[in-house]
Amino acid sequence: MPNHANEECRAVQVARAFFQAATKLSEDNEDILPQEDGADQKLSVFHLFSELFPEYANDKDRDGTSGKNGLMRLQFNKIGYEMYEKEQSRRVPAVRAKPGNPGYGFRRARWRNTIEQGEDRRMCESVLRGLGVNQERIDRIRKRVADFRDEWDTVRRPSRPAGPGRPRGHKRSATGDAIEVGGASGGAADVGEAAAVVATPVPPPKKPKKATKARGPLLSGNSVEEIGVTPTPSKSEGLPLG
Repeated sequence: MPNHANEECRAVQVARAFFQAATKLSEDNEDILPQEDGADQKLSVFHLFSELFPEYANDKDRDGTSGKNGLMRLQFNKIGYEMYEKEQSRRVPAVRAKPGNPGYGFRRARWRNTIEQGEDRRMCESVLRGLGVNQERIDRIRKRVADFRDEWDTVRRPSRPAGPGRPRGHKRSATGDAIEVGGASGGAADVGEAAAVVATPVPPPKKPKKATKARGPLLSGNSVEEIGVTPTPSKSEGLPLG
């Protein structure tokens, strides 16, 4: 941190203004900005701040270009968390952690669209002019914010990355999807023109049980006539004639 009180106040003021000028709160819960740099890309908010305002940033990754009395990454990020909530997510890089572990970032924070005419560009220029930044430097800041915006949208990880049983870009079929089975003998399921449907195995139809003949009353020495049952003529016997 700066040793002098005025220098400290100025560095914090510039950092807070940078967050306001370059970032905004998004309505999309998927949006997040990283507090740390990745191994391959350096797209953290602090990295861009230390590039555009090196006199107010003490970035150990920038030899000879950062201010020795500027804000360190931890101090800068604390200012950002005054404006945004802290979120742990696999969508942002995690330094000093095993691959795949979640990192930390500014929840629902998004880079402003500082190139096209609109509210984002007007806000950016207005805040920077309030700091006393000249127009030439403002234009360069707008350009670099737009570069970070485009690159971060390209490399940002999804909250639910592709994996076993969860292919990228395809939603799981709803449980209510109809599957038609043709015929009583268990025909193949009609899956239509779906791109990828896991067929549900259809159990083979059960064989109908054979109808069992009704057993007559048990005879215990009584004749048919005695129990009142009319005997059925056998095949060998002819049918009675009129």
